[in-house]
Amino acid sequence: MASAQGKTVIVTGAAGGLGKAIATAFLAAGANVVVCDVNPERLASVDAEWSQSHADKFLTQQTDVTDEAAVQKLVDSAVSKFGRLDVLINNAGIMDDFSPTGACSKEKWDRVLDINLNGPFLTTKAAIAQFEKQDPVGGVIINIGSVASIHGFKSGAAYTVSKAALMALTKNTAGFYGDKGIYCIGLMLGGMQTNITDAFSQGMHMEMFAKIQASQSPFAPEKQVPIESVAKYCLFLTDKDIAPSANGSCNLFNKNWPEA
Repeated sequence: MASAQGKTVIVTGAAGGLGKAIATAFLAAGANVVVCDVNPERLASVDAEWSQSHADKFLTQQTDVTDEAAVQKLVDSAVSKFGRLDVLINNAGIMDDFSPTGACSKEKWDRVLDINLNGPFLTTKAAIAQFEKQDPVGGVIINIGSVASIHGFKSGAAYTVSKAALMALTKNTAGFYGDKGIYCIGLMLGGMQTNITDAFSQGMHMEMFAKIQASQSPFAPEKQVPIESVAKYCLFLTDKDIAPSANGSCNLFNKNWPEA
């Protein structure tokens, strides 16, 4: 596995699921890891798990990524403890309920866009400010996107738009900041077993879901992307020799589902 020795990494939504797998991979590779999440119970579990063996190498902080002041506090806390910031992984996100435009409530639309798009915007903005003022200048941002970033008929309207917009944010950020040594990369993931599907517990728009299922080959457990593989790929993309070349790329990592 690649080394991240001495780097400081913030992973959002990292107290469980994919985010925790990413944080764990960076911790194992020698990084200082800042785990942020809105769920205090999950954060307490991470604290209990890591405090004995990694006490000086990690920080947990309850953070709502849609709150600009809270995001700034997160970055400030990371720098205060570890001296600088090198990597931001924008992983925090929620799924919608597969509602098409005409059935999507304004409340659902606002919540999904707030967390999946406004959150990464705010964390990226705060991280860039830190990247620009530290010595040496620079850093890497990885945005966790989805096959829905590219394919317009893989989820509900709100989730699709949020992830497509996140891909645009990735490319725009990469275009302006790349020559400053600040790189932004997108990772467009396929189906995984993560806690993002908690939203389905409240039901989903079954007509939309059925139409999406009928438009593609059926999803099966063997087509799930292992979250540990995603974590390894994130680590690889932050390598100093890889990040500049990957800047602006939005890489499909989906076990070829839906098929290319």
